[in-house]
Amino acid sequence: MVYRQQGRMTWWVSVPTRTGRVKRTTGTTDRPTARRIEAMLRELGPHGRRAWDLLDPVAHGTLALGSLFDAWQHNALDALRAQLTDIDLEPHLATWAARHRAKAAADTVAHYEHALRTLMPAGVPFPRSRFTVDAIDAWIAAYPGTSATRRKAHVAASVFASYLVKAKVIDHNPLRDVDAPAAGAPRLRYLSVADMQRLANAQPKPARCLSALLGGTGIELSVALALTRRDIDIARREIRAAGTKTYTRDRIVRVAEWAWPYVEQACAGLLPNSRLFTGIDRWTAGDYHRAACAVLEIEDYQLRDQRHSYAVRAARAGTPAELIARQLGHANAVLVLKVYGRFMPSQQERDRWEKIAALQDAEAENLAQMGRVVGRASRNDTSQPVLTDWPVDSRGGTRTRDPGIMSAVL
Repeated sequence: MVYRQQGRMTWWVSVPTRTGRVKRTTGTTDRPTARRIEAMLRELGPHGRRAWDLLDPVAHGTLALGSLFDAWQHNALDALRAQLTDIDLEPHLATWAARHRAKAAADTVAHYEHALRTLMPAGVPFPRSRFTVDAIDAWIAAYPGTSATRRKAHVAASVFASYLVKAKVIDHNPLRDVDAPAAGAPRLRYLSVADMQRLANAQPKPARCLSALLGGTGIELSVALALTRRDIDIARREIRAAGTKTYTRDRIVRVAEWAWPYVEQACAGLLPNSRLFTGIDRWTAGDYHRAACAVLEIEDYQLRDQRHSYAVRAARAGTPAELIARQLGHANAVLVLKVYGRFMPSQQERDRWEKIAALQDAEAENLAQMGRVVGRASRNDTSQPVLTDWPVDSRGGTRTRDPGIMSAVL
């Protein structure tokens, strides 16, 4: 029943609920509109659809009567139901980050969280209904930075969505339907050993060894900063690089000869559990590096490019791609061959190694042939082939490759 309360200009209606009726204002002074709202309530009420999931929120004040009326007029009641059962994803982001730190490096999680906060800012509700393929695709396309940076944002959202699926907050990971940005050309900036030494020596003492260590091993900055004296094997000149990104990142690496004096000096006097680099973090390390590059006029050379300098030097020395991959913490040699293959030994060097391999093949075949002939022939068989390429006289019955012994026998 539509009625107007005394002293009020708007029309009111009686909203049916499971337990009775509740008076609510229509929010309109137009009587025909109020009549249509009343017709909607009859359709959704006990003698119609019995849509208590929509009427009860109106009665309890959690859903505006006008919002219900708009959805009813536009045949969007299912969308309104989804909105009523929606879940705020924003609080789940902090929970996910806290749990993910037990699986990945804190620095990696911090980068992921920073990227995701551009999609769902802290303290701002982000309903589950907005976490759609179209919304995520638009967010990644507008994400500032290079294609590689947008790929990292895609990975961050995918990892977070996987957590939401496992937590049964969402049914499907929408990132599976969002194409990752195309991978750009791999960055490849590197220095010679002489320039890496100059770069290290241009920095204060804590950062000096760090710079040399990065260029002399190819390990990641976060791994280097976490090193303790216990991780350094002085006798073998090796370091345990306990990376956490994948299982292959936890490996033993060899320190280049040119970089070892820096490491040895940093280890002097340290207790087993002492950090190798105290009073320095990723930000100060970057500041020291950029300042040294500016002084030495080394342009466009980032701290992470030290990995490239190590790998290029190793490739030029003919180090097998598998060993370089293991040193860098890669699962296989595919990326090493893709990025550093051009620095592998030249055609002339490959020809030299092929000749060595061919000689080894021929020697193996000769040994096999020798074994077959000796095994079949009788001891008195004079047709047995000569087993040496030196002249042999049968008078002494001696077969030898040493010309000095041959002369004595003859």
